Order: sequence, then structure tokens, then C-alpha cells
Amino acid sequence: MEYFSEEKQLAQAVEVFRASLKSKLYGEKYSGLSVPDSLEAWERVPVLTRAEIHERSFPQSTDMLTQPIEDAIIISTGGSSGIARYTAYTHQEWDAFVTCQAEAMRILGITRQDRVANLFIAGHFWPSFLGLHDVIKKLGAVHLPISANIPIEEVVKLCQQFEPTVMVSLPTLFVFMADMAKRDNFSFPQLRMINYAGEHLSSAAEAHVASALGVQRIKAGAYTSADVGIMGYQCDHAGPGVYHVPTAFQYLELINFDEGRRAGIGEQGEVVVTNLSRVSTPIIRYRVGDVATWTGETCPCGDPNPLIKLGGRAGQDFKLGGGFISLDLFETCIARHSDQLSLNFQLEIEDVAHQFKVILRVEAPGQVAAAVLASLENELFEAVPELRISTEKGYLQSFRIEPVPLGQLPRSPITGKVARLLDKRVL
Repeated sequence: MEYFSEEKQLAQAVEVFRASLKSKLYGEKYSGLSVPDSLEAWERVPVLTRAEIHERSFPQSTDMLTQPIEDAIIISTGGSSGIARYTAYTHQEWDAFVTCQAEAMRILGITRQDRVANLFIAGHFWPSFLGLHDVIKKLGAVHLPISANIPIEEVVKLCQQFEPTVMVSLPTLFVFMADMAKRDNFSFPQLRMINYAGEHLSSAAEAHVASALGVQRIKAGAYTSADVGIMGYQCDHAGPGVYHVPTAFQYLELINFDEGRRAGIGEQGEVVVTNLSRVSTPIIRYRVGDVATWTGETCPCGDPNPLIKLGGRAGQDFKLGGGFISLDLFETCIARHSDQLSLNFQLEIEDVAHQFKVILRVEAPGQVAAAVLASLENELFEAVPELRISTEKGYLQSFRIEPVPLGQLPRSPITGKVARLLDKRVL
């Protein structure tokens, strides 16, 4: 991957800033703001939120566009229980995205000699299946467009028939396939590598998949957002959750929003990213919703692009089954029992023996009736179908609601806010 210094990144980001002023959203957002001429000025540029992308992107609005919708592809991001957001790439911008992604997979060793099983879900404007098609084409490998839209038994049968050397999909599917392999005693003799994306894969789940499917090389295809493209890629030396940043494609910042400053080396901050190749729908200082840490280390592979270590999700949503689930759904259900429960809550998600364990802790002023907790659990399983489906499929080991005394949930020492999500799947 090409390396850009921060000075060069900033210069390119400023050009994207200039182009963005042709759009209604950025023209309004940056009204009265001078074109940044320094790092300090750049850090005063307001961040872009997911809500803004949802409300002011095509088809809801054309406010983010700097040019007409033509010669383009429309893709979506967001989960079935959350809010779907749509974003437009020109075909040239899309090609830049998949070219960078193809290079990331080439670094992992995928070649023309490989047969790649594309096990992403297709449809609903989701970009993964289509994007991987273009990536495999650029790599010159053989594409097996199986998809995960079909029953898992058919996926297994087709993989046994066509013998892929590489499989690419969500961790959830690979864990499910590994469970089946242990139960039914099958394997894929030609499979040498699994690439995953869309969710985090814990070390416990990785060990389970490797053992059951007989594959030792399991790597993240990339750290990617449909809104903005690839933000990180792995090499042979990258440990779990560690990625090189493609500095020629993205300008990535880690921000401590509680204290209003950049995160230092080894300090966790929220990911804020500016795409350096996209001007038709500019993405400038986008608050992605993940937290990460600059490692400050030099990678033994010799790649000068810096390393980050992901630390999970921040903010109001989380991923389960490849889609975002809004924490607002939990708040809505809890609010129905406001006579006994506070709206201060924390959702803890943990991977235990390659299954999810979920604990919902809710502050309460006093003793909470068992009937209230049972009712809340039923309402949540109704409002969040992924919880019910994960239980039926055996992904969810347990779900528990724990009332805690008022004021007992951890709070930020700066703002006093409760951290609503504690995602331990990447620790």
C-alpha cells in the first residue's frame, strides 16, 4: 500500500473540503468556516454523523451531492433492526475502493491460483457481495459466487463440490459452519484460508472455526465501512484486531470526544475518517462509531503505514449478525417500565466458547418485580429479532437482565455519561 505522510494526507483532505462546498449540506455545515490551512484549523472542522448521512443522502435528499446522480452505484449500510443509510459512489470512486480492498487481500496472499467462495449476503443494496466480486476479478482468482442467501446446508454442499481454497463471509456464518462440521464430521480439504468481515471475531471463536473446519489461516479481509470504504488492512504480522491504515486512501483520526482532543499513542479514541478519493459524495471527518488505539509500533513487515488496534463499538449501536442494532430499541423498551427502571443502562456482550453472552444492566431505584424483568425480556426479543434468531440458531448462549442500584453503572469522569455499550468480543 502506498504511504502518505500526515502532511500529504491533510493537503488532500483540504482539496476534498474545497470540493464539498458545492453540496448543500457542507455549504451549510461549513458556513463561516475558512478553508483549513493547518492541522489545528482542520481539527475545528465539525464531524459528520451517521444521522446526517441517513437524512441527507440519496434518495432521502441530494444535499450531500456535489454533482448529479449518474455513472454511479448506490449502496446501503446499517442493520435490519437499525436505520439503513444509503450512499452513492461514482463508478470511478467505487473502483478506487475495490482496488484498495484487492490490494489488502493480495497482501494476505490471495492469488490467481485461488478459488474464492463469496459467502456474503446479496441484495438490499448491501455492498459486500458485489464488492468482493470486483475484488476477486482484480486479483484474477476464480470466483465462486455462492452467497449466504441460501440455506447453510446448500452452502456446505456447494463448497464441498467446488472445493474453494479461500472462503469469505461474516464470522457468524463461519461459527455456524464450524458447529455443523463438528456435528456432522465434514471438512474442506482444499481450504487454506478464511477471510472475515462485518463483525469482530474473538480468539475463542477463531480457535473453534480453525479446529472444526481444519484451517489455520484466518484473517480479517479488512476494516471497512460501506459509508467510507476500507480503513484498515492486515498483514501476516498483524495480531487480532490490529490493522495498517491505508494512508493514501483515508485520513484517519482518533479523537477523545470527552476531552475534545486527539488520542495519544496507546490511548483509546473514536475513529474519525476522511476519504481522500471521494468528491461526488464527500465523507469528511466522519464519526464512524468505532473506538481504536494507535499502537505506535513499527510493523516487522516493513510497511510504513501506521497500525491501529480496534477496541469495539462506541455510541448507540452494535453489530450482531453483520448489521447494526440500535441501542435506542433497548431504551424504548426500558422506558415502558419507567416506574421501576431508570433509563441508565449498559449492554455487555461477551464471546464465551464461541457463543454470545449478553447482560443488560439497568439502574433501578428499588426492588424490581420479577414480572417486570420477564416482561422487558419478552419485549426486547420482540423488538430485536436478532436476539430471538440467535437463540434459535444457538449463537446466543444467554441473555440476562440485572437491575443495579442507582448511580452504580460506570460513568465518564469528564461528562458523567454512562457507557451504554461494553463489547468484549474484541478484547
